[in-house]
Amino acid sequence: MGEDGMTWQHSQPMPMRGSPCVVSEANALAFTSKMSSDNRIFLFSDSDRAVPGNWDYLASVRPGVPPEGILSEVDAWLRQYPDAWLAVDMRVGVIPPAVPDLEEMLRTFPRIVIVIVSDDTRDHPWPRWEFPL
Repeated sequence: MGEDGMTWQHSQPMPMRGSPCVVSEANALAFTSKMSSDNRIFLFSDSDRAVPGNWDYLASVRPGVPPEGILSEVDAWLRQYPDAWLAVDMRVGVIPPAVPDLEEMLRTFPRIVIVIVSDDTRDHPWPRWEFPL
């Protein structure tokens, strides 16, 4: 973390469980295409209108559904797709996920998590994913 305790000074070479990382959509697509294994990735977003590449979709918000309902869907997703990655959509214009304490949820989430942002050069609460090759 930086001196302000809010920003990351160093990037992260790979996403890991318990350590979410920030990446732009373009970089996420480029980096995952270079990886040797095909990881199924689900975009956790407010809509399926802008799902990148061949990713799948998991609703992060639904009209009339309380946060508990969203979390129940996430629990079912965890059981159904034990090796999938979660890509949390935090791009500009997207409604944030309807879950309490998102940062804590992502830090303790039992899957690899990438946070998709519009600009991965800005300050974020997680390190930036910078593929080493």
